[in-house]
Amino acid sequence: MKDIKQLIKEGQHSKALSAILRQARMTSDYSTYMSLCRLRRKISSDSTASPKSANLKIAILGGSTTDFLELPLHLELETLGLGCDLFTSGYNSFVPEMLDTNSDTVRFGPDLTVFLINPFNIADWPNSGDSLQAVQSIADRVSDHWLGLCESLHASTNCEIILSNLHTLPTRSTGNLGCRLDWETNNFILRINDLLNHKAPAFVHLLDIAALASLYGVINWFDSRFWYHSRQPVSFNCLVPFVRNLSAIIGALYGRTTKCLALDLDNTLWGGVVGDDGVEALKIGQGDAESESFRDFQAYLLRLKARGMLLAVCSKNEQENALAPFEQLPEMLLKRSDFVSFKANWNPKSDNLKIIANELNIGLDAIVFVDDNPAERELVRQMLPQVKVVELSDDPAEYPLLLDQSGWLEIARLTDEDWKKTDQYHENVQRMEVQARHTDYDSYLKSLNQQALICEINPQNLERIAQLVNKTNQFNLTTKRLNRSEIETLMGRPDVFTACVRLIDQFGDNGLISVMVGHIREKALHIDLWLMSCRVFKRGVEQLLANYLFDHARKMELDMVYGHYIPTQKNKLVKSLYANMGFNLINTDKQGATHWCIEVQDYQPVHVHISLKENLSNE
Repeated sequence: MKDIKQLIKEGQHSKALSAILRQARMTSDYSTYMSLCRLRRKISSDSTASPKSANLKIAILGGSTTDFLELPLHLELETLGLGCDLFTSGYNSFVPEMLDTNSDTVRFGPDLTVFLINPFNIADWPNSGDSLQAVQSIADRVSDHWLGLCESLHASTNCEIILSNLHTLPTRSTGNLGCRLDWETNNFILRINDLLNHKAPAFVHLLDIAALASLYGVINWFDSRFWYHSRQPVSFNCLVPFVRNLSAIIGALYGRTTKCLALDLDNTLWGGVVGDDGVEALKIGQGDAESESFRDFQAYLLRLKARGMLLAVCSKNEQENALAPFEQLPEMLLKRSDFVSFKANWNPKSDNLKIIANELNIGLDAIVFVDDNPAERELVRQMLPQVKVVELSDDPAEYPLLLDQSGWLEIARLTDEDWKKTDQYHENVQRMEVQARHTDYDSYLKSLNQQALICEINPQNLERIAQLVNKTNQFNLTTKRLNRSEIETLMGRPDVFTACVRLIDQFGDNGLISVMVGHIREKALHIDLWLMSCRVFKRGVEQLLANYLFDHARKMELDMVYGHYIPTQKNKLVKSLYANMGFNLINTDKQGATHWCIEVQDYQPVHVHISLKENLSNE
């Protein structure tokens, strides 16, 4: 803290901000965190120290005070590379704010609304002795009321909504018998939570307060003194995990999600040092606390892999030694095939992390580094500040919890592509091996036997489209972020052109990998979005989609197509895309964005080694 204050005093605001954000991610202590918030506020007027990211308009409504969230939410979102403009309404004014189409909240026009409710906002409780049917009827009314408010606000603003569920109360008037009584207070609260889980529409994302309060203990989570004095719904001791969880959901909705865990081996995936102790002496499996802790950590990592997280090895080791436990120990839950990249050598880990990012075609900011050695963690922090580094303890039993509580593993949705992600990267390795055997790239593409299906955005692919729009950075002409609700409004409109591409080849299904959206005005189509997954770079998909676009433009009797390139730090790859496709440069604005056009009749279709199908062969 002294160092940060000195940097601020010297006017080195950018360095001070980097230090503040770094420390914020490493603490859960309320006093320390709020000190960091106040230091951040001191340099808030210096625009050069602010993150270069789009500001989200976030409204916070609820049946409690919300002003306590302002400073920590700003700071926590900034650690994820997100800025925000916050609007908070008065205490317990959420009903008129959400129902009135001319309320301050609606006029603010939020991209996202956080709607915080708590058990004290329940106006209708069951009576002692009520039947299950009566209890269910009341719970339906309560949940429908809150979800109805969400639907009303969504209809007025088209915003995404984060809705908290409810923690249980610390007192039980019926004691242990209450767990068997449908009308008991906490059973009723749990019933409401279950209804919210199953009834919430796709634009409502749940902040699982019930799980957080259970993790930290309801007595620690809820402090009745603060509730009655200031209507604060969470204790100061639990404020940081509360805000970190909320920010994690926001980050996931806007593409700030981790794609890969880069894992050390010795004393991280097993106990002991394989090069010194030998395979037979490693701690993994059953029989003692340390071995079982490492086995359970591996089981946790496998659950992450199953829902789409990529696993990589980044270890200082001889390759042969590093592979031996995976090959020789039946107690190992993780296998070599579970990793999409395996770097075991004596190079600096920062260098290996760069190679892993390059191999997987992802940004360094999409990697979480997990290593038991504090010196290695610190070196990676200094050399690669973009990489997220988990601060592990000395006890492997805590590894899953520390990783889980980091806030970096949050996901907003799961798609079919997520379940197959590791397989897709392994298939990509096979493609690269085939490419290496061909003397020219054209023959390689022909050998892949690629087939594509192009369709409009529809309810079946909406979740995957939202995921791509908010996570794709490199092949992304404009990097405009749209939430699921905004994308949904594009479907079926006569003045909007949408196209998305699914690609398969001889090695497997790449899934839905490219999206284009354009608006039609005065016999011209303006391309607003054009993006593609990094897995299929340079395989002809962009040319295929361009051919498809101009074929439809001719059928719609359009005269012109306009394209726009908005530069970011990550999308230089597509800077010349429009020029290479024969578009003419109109102008370049002050921010470096380029604007292009071409007459429909002048576009020349490009031959690609992809067959366009109405139905793909492996469906």
